[in-house]
Amino acid sequence: MKKSRQVLVMTLTAAMTATGAVPAAASSTAESTAASVAEVNPEGRTVLTFGFDEGVGDPTEEAIAKFNASQDDIYVQSYHLPQDANNLHDDFVNKLVAQDTSVDVMALDVVYVAEFASAGWLEPLDDLYTSDELKAYLDGTVTGAKYDDKLYAAPWFTNASALFYRTDVLESLGIDQVPTTFQGWIDVYNKLDKDSGIDYAFCFQGSQSESMVCNWVEFLASYGASVLDEDGKPVCNSKEAVAATQQMKDLIGTYAPEGTTTYSETESQQVFQEGKSLTCRTWSGTWNTFNDESQSKVAGKVGMTVLPVANEGDTPHSCLGGLDLAVNTYIDSDKKEAAKTFIKWLTTEEEEKDFCLSSSQPPTVKAVYSDADVLKAIPFYKDFYTIIENGEGRPASPDYSTLSDAIQRNVHAALTGETPVQDALDALQKEAEELG
Repeated sequence: MKKSRQVLVMTLTAAMTATGAVPAAASSTAESTAASVAEVNPEGRTVLTFGFDEGVGDPTEEAIAKFNASQDDIYVQSYHLPQDANNLHDDFVNKLVAQDTSVDVMALDVVYVAEFASAGWLEPLDDLYTSDELKAYLDGTVTGAKYDDKLYAAPWFTNASALFYRTDVLESLGIDQVPTTFQGWIDVYNKLDKDSGIDYAFCFQGSQSESMVCNWVEFLASYGASVLDEDGKPVCNSKEAVAATQQMKDLIGTYAPEGTTTYSETESQQVFQEGKSLTCRTWSGTWNTFNDESQSKVAGKVGMTVLPVANEGDTPHSCLGGLDLAVNTYIDSDKKEAAKTFIKWLTTEEEEKDFCLSSSQPPTVKAVYSDADVLKAIPFYKDFYTIIENGEGRPASPDYSTLSDAIQRNVHAALTGETPVQDALDALQKEAEELG
């Protein structure tokens, strides 16, 4: 039988309270920021706390500082969380189930909008944009910000995964056509000298986390499989899903690091930045990091292309992601209005362009993709519409966090070899069916 949402949320909250799941680093950051705000904030300003993850830390701080400098009535302080979708989700759930008002604006993973809205935790934002204003945004990002035909979040930036690769390696081998299949990249890797310094063909994310779910969805898509069928029924253990999961497992320890089952984005990206992998599957917004000489040994030698597929000629499918901006429904009316003002400012064309240039995160405003400055800085974005159009979303459901947890546990057991692939997916199928 399907458990009720209330029981699930209360169980999760109790577990997090018992273990102190709110990250100490994030809590101390918020406290220290609040202390500094008390010293510099002019009396009378409405103070907002904006919660977001460290994956967009510096660019977001720049945007906050710019907003604060433009304002006489509102002051925004930040609440940092680690770059981990599970951690961010659990931290916000912990607060909202208790009707906590310590965070006013949340940068929420797009896949959680339906869950949070259905629980009554988000303030409706239908009055934030006119219908004409919404037309400026990518259609998919607006749809993803809605629940039950109401807008509950504002599209901030979108994202899709991509395959980063070593352009210098392909050039040195005289390869002028970028491979499109897994085997094609393996063939390139096998041509490398033993002293090339490159130990792996691939690096990706395989830890028991949301990042692994995104990778798994992509492997499924490359085999024509999916989590749910067109009618919304689970098909997690189809023969295509088994084959895709088996390939994902077989790459680990052979053509991808043995530690892949412990890697989220940060760890896998570090392998590539150190020059140890021919390719890296991660989010397209990582372009700036990989090409920053202060952080990356391969800066200036990096290209970006679509994800590999199982068979030549198949359509590649990147997992779609991104963050939306949402308002805590439990804050007072004055803060709600201030929060809407801040969100509207962050999502203007000018600010989306600036944020894209500073973070390389794909904007939600269509016009930014044809901006000359953006295309000069990130040439790959001229092809980004195709990736978005062919993107593979994670199942959008009010029960997504429960389904994701089942995927994480069972697929991770398959990847580590703890459970045979077929058995793991059979167990996942059973859990998914019980969700109803």
